[in-house]
Amino acid sequence: MARPRKPTAALELKGAYKKDPQRKAERKDEPKPSGAVGLAPDFFDADERLIWDDLAGFGFWLTDADRLMLEIAVKLMSMFRKGTLDGGGISKLITALSKLGFSPTDRSKVQAPGAKEPEADPFADFK
Repeated sequence: MARPRKPTAALELKGAYKKDPQRKAERKDEPKPSGAVGLAPDFFDADERLIWDDLAGFGFWLTDADRLMLEIAVKLMSMFRKGTLDGGGISKLITALSKLGFSPTDRSKVQAPGAKEPEADPFADFK
């Protein structure tokens, strides 16, 4: 299996384009998200809107480019909460959430502007 492509922003932060400027030129036409994920679609029911708000709130890094994947995750999460999702569906839900950065491993790969720094541990001196 091929290695997943690194996000352009991550390469920029690492200085990869200074070493290989052609690499940046190859990505010049890459689409760039233009805003926040926004409000839930009008066709969602009340439960789905609540799930959308939860996921969009927890996933402060999500953008308008993530809307379609978020719709899928919301629909699957709604079925999961209603108890109508089978094992294969749960696997699809986990995959969708992972692709959006909601698993610990995938979240560590997210490059989110405005990410919150962890608060200092007041008990660190006692450990």
